[in-house]
Amino acid sequence: MKSKPPHSTLLHRLAWAGAVLAFGLIVLGGIVRITGSGMGCGDDWPRCNGEWFPPLDLPALIEISHRWVAALVSLVIIGVTAVAWRYHRSNPSIRNPATFALLLLVGQVLLGAITVKLALPPWVVIVHFTNAMVLLAVLIVTALRAGETGAYARADGSSGALPRSQRHSAHRLVWATGWFGFVVILFGAQVANFDAGLLCLGFPLCHGSVLPPPTPLAALPWVHRMLAFIFLGLVLTLAIKTRRQMNASSRPLRRWTAIVLGITAAQIALGAAMVLHLLSPPFRVAHLLVGTALWAALVILLYYSNRTPARAAETIEVPAGQPTVLHDLITLTKPRIISLLLLTTVAPMFITPVGPPTMSLVFWVLLGGYLMAGGANAINMWFDRDIDDKMSRTRSRPIPAGRIAPGAGLAFGILLGLLAFAVFWYRVNQLSAWLALGGLLFYVFVYTIWLKRSSPQNIVIGGAAGAFPPLVGWTAMTGQLDLAAIYLFAIVFYWTPPHFWALALIKQREYARAGVPMLPVVRGESRTKFEMLAYTLILLPLTIMPTVFGALGTFYGIAALLLGARLLWYCIRLIRERATIPVAWQMYRYSLIYLALLFVAMGVDRVVPFGHRTESPKVLILNHPERELDPAGAAHLGH
Repeated sequence: MKSKPPHSTLLHRLAWAGAVLAFGLIVLGGIVRITGSGMGCGDDWPRCNGEWFPPLDLPALIEISHRWVAALVSLVIIGVTAVAWRYHRSNPSIRNPATFALLLLVGQVLLGAITVKLALPPWVVIVHFTNAMVLLAVLIVTALRAGETGAYARADGSSGALPRSQRHSAHRLVWATGWFGFVVILFGAQVANFDAGLLCLGFPLCHGSVLPPPTPLAALPWVHRMLAFIFLGLVLTLAIKTRRQMNASSRPLRRWTAIVLGITAAQIALGAAMVLHLLSPPFRVAHLLVGTALWAALVILLYYSNRTPARAAETIEVPAGQPTVLHDLITLTKPRIISLLLLTTVAPMFITPVGPPTMSLVFWVLLGGYLMAGGANAINMWFDRDIDDKMSRTRSRPIPAGRIAPGAGLAFGILLGLLAFAVFWYRVNQLSAWLALGGLLFYVFVYTIWLKRSSPQNIVIGGAAGAFPPLVGWTAMTGQLDLAAIYLFAIVFYWTPPHFWALALIKQREYARAGVPMLPVVRGESRTKFEMLAYTLILLPLTIMPTVFGALGTFYGIAALLLGARLLWYCIRLIRERATIPVAWQMYRYSLIYLALLFVAMGVDRVVPFGHRTESPKVLILNHPERELDPAGAAHLGH
């Protein structure tokens, strides 16, 4: 394969530099509009208030910064056009978009001047924005086409777009999706520039109604929102269609489809947050930034769609048993692990002093809990993709297997976390929202990024993230953190090491190969088994104490004794028997059942009357030690 000529490299880099600067200029222009700085220099142009270097207050600083960046973009685009005409005059696929970029630049400068002179009329601002987006697209196309030469050409040595009849079967859907996305973006610009965002409050519906508001201007944000949902459906359909064609030729197309899907999900989440926060400026800027990134990704997707051949794309079909995109996205959330977390979230809701929860509240806590835990797990899979690829039990996960792009997996995880925070904030309470987010951040930053790869005690400290759910469930009912909630946190905290180290004993060779310093790898099996026993001996009395002090009844006490005795039996067997792996498997599986049944027993003990509970003239409630109950009061946790 021939190397790329120096002038092609120059054009390639210049065009990408222009695209990056144009991207920043669009976002900076949005900041000008959002902050009301458009008239920061008055109606003067190109100078600012009659001066080239005026005294700068904040509006003038923002506006003049936008103009100086525009000047820099202009110089780069002139350079792109000059290089294209100097070295690629005979190649219309490069010369034409470079020339078109210069024409768009002239139009953009004139539109900028008109916008200022006419004091920011909405339609002129929208046309100015549209022209900027087209200019960004043309610069990206120029950069990509310049990169096709030599080392950037296709494997067969050719370059350029294929004839329509030879393009893959999803090509029309790609183009329909791309242009539909552009329409959605332009509708968003209209909503912003006509200040119609606050006329459609609530999410996903306007004021809770399926029908649009009665006035044309109020219907504008409703139409924008409906178009966005349709666009999401198109992207999902495209992801499924391209996912079925797994080979090297279609890999760039599949990768960029996944990226577009991830950005789209993030954009819808930001749109929801923006509306729910009454068009807060930071959310508006983020919404514009991600929307611009979405448009850039769509342009690149269209580029690769023109260059993916039908025959190569359709020769290898995905086997019938191959997971779908939806299945892979669900896999990223680790639903089997989440089921236990949700149980430890909901069970405390039934034992608080407030009384039993409503089914509506349980639903929102379950939804928010799943989304938050799923987001944490997806981000964990994104960060650990290099480790997962080295371990047999994780090698088939969507990201290391190549079925989902890493960036799309990360965006999906962040999106779930944002949605979960919104659910807790608006449907549960703010304390639960912050605790749930705290659990995600602790799991991602403290455990996944910091401790997992650096300390054999990773699961002891980092595993505390799994103890956040009881706090979330408790505060969802009470609105405050009590001693009882901390007590439940402690139970899960001390349960985590013996549970996870059982799995670490089984998979210690894989952890060693992946370079993860789990306790069995660093300290050996004997030390691991001893520490498992130590944590279990701390855990068992901790679980029985609520019955001893009258916080929970006899039913729970008997259940905790029986369940704990079997867990202790497995620990002793691990120490005594030489065959570690079979016993470790038994203990690992049982520890899952143990925690689930323990929390179920708490809820059952609270809801169902099982004979006589401990009562006395003065019994302290565990979560409110300063309060005393008479014999007629409930003397157990959660009354």
